[in-house]
Amino acid sequence: MNGLNDEEKMMELVEMTRSRFAQFIGAQKDEIAVTKNASEGINIIGNAVAWMPGDNVVLCRHVEHANNILPWLHLRDKHRIELRMVEADNGAIPCDAVTKAINSRTRIVTLSTVTMVPGFKTEMEPIAEACKRVGAFLLADASQSVGILHTDVNRLGVDGLVASSYKGLMGLYGLGFLYCRQEWADCLSPAYLARFSVDLGNAPESAPIFDSVKLRAGAPRFEIGHYNFPGVIAAYASMGQLMEIGTPAIEESVTSVANRLVSGLLDLGLPVCGGAPGHHIGSIVALGDPSAPTASPQAGRIQSLHEYLLNNQVIVSSRRGMLRFSLHLYNTADDADRVVGLAKDWLA
Repeated sequence: MNGLNDEEKMMELVEMTRSRFAQFIGAQKDEIAVTKNASEGINIIGNAVAWMPGDNVVLCRHVEHANNILPWLHLRDKHRIELRMVEADNGAIPCDAVTKAINSRTRIVTLSTVTMVPGFKTEMEPIAEACKRVGAFLLADASQSVGILHTDVNRLGVDGLVASSYKGLMGLYGLGFLYCRQEWADCLSPAYLARFSVDLGNAPESAPIFDSVKLRAGAPRFEIGHYNFPGVIAAYASMGQLMEIGTPAIEESVTSVANRLVSGLLDLGLPVCGGAPGHHIGSIVALGDPSAPTASPQAGRIQSLHEYLLNNQVIVSSRRGMLRFSLHLYNTADDADRVVGLAKDWLA
């Protein structure tokens, strides 16, 4: 695997990385497509469906990243489909409301396993059962969970899952993965085709293409153009390290630190989204009110705390008027205690 210019060895590494990600989420190798990012994966699935006017997509737009909203707005206008918008429940995706929104014309339900902000976990399994009853495709944006929280696509019951390698997988920008369940992949039609989308048997890459092509089996049929080899190298290495530790152990550690941080901030009287530690907490802790205007006095206080923490070398992000603490395996109880101590000093 030496040298980016050795294409044969790099292509071998692509396949090894595909296999490693499949193992990482409990899938099969042929159920994984290598993509540019999670957004590309979402668009791939959305544009592979044979839409009919009146079909619908179910989503909860208030807590989704823009890249899990924009593709569906585009498809709505292009194919005259319906977007069935479910209202968030105090910052959470409400499982019951989602299942009630699903009907016989639902083709896709698209949800984050963990929302960008406030970072609550979504109860996926009952939604998966509702999708199966009507033959709808359940698409999960796992950008905020894969690599941090243990992920098993069969337990979750999802039909598709997207992730970028630069977040929980600790890789580089410009690489992502799409999981698509085999039986779905084989009946979906890619919007685009390129050399790696088709099966030419043992023919070389430069072999001429004539009147017909045979799509690759499974999710690899969705791959377009060449691969981001540096990104593949990084993802293969980082997933190997994460697998040595084990995602169940990583999740246990991260959740413990998150709960400690939540408890400490609540003891100071700060507005932690979701309140006391519970099953909704994963690796993200948010301060603020999801329903408060970004120009509210509370938002101003949150911004002040944000600046104070940054000035004290605490890396934290501001999202939609809330302060977001994103944790991973390298964070410890001492980190949580330090943030709480700084917040106490800021309040003084």
